[in-house]
Amino acid sequence: MMTRKRATASRDKLLARLTNLGDVLRGSLLQRTVHHSSGCPKCARGEGHPLWVLNVGYPGGRTRQLSLRPDQVPQVRKALDHYRQVKETLEAISELNQQLLRLDRDEAKEPAQ
Repeated sequence: MMTRKRATASRDKLLARLTNLGDVLRGSLLQRTVHHSSGCPKCARGEGHPLWVLNVGYPGGRTRQLSLRPDQVPQVRKALDHYRQVKETLEAISELNQQLLRLDRDEAKEPAQ
């Protein structure tokens, strides 16, 4: 069983990881191929034009796609990874907070000595 001191220390350590929250992005990075309807020899050959897209889902099944320049892709990858790390850290903090609530509950049940 985890003690209050250990749970609080673990939570504080996780909180210290939450830095640079301005550099997060939620979504998926996709590579699509765009085909022009007419007048493009490359598209006429069936090659098309590769394009990077940030795809973000919203409630109700709606999605938004943002076209990216090739030089933006590394920055977007890094921000997506940072979002995943922040989310994992928040989940771990939530679990520790639940343990602290259980400790509070159990301590309140113990008779005073």
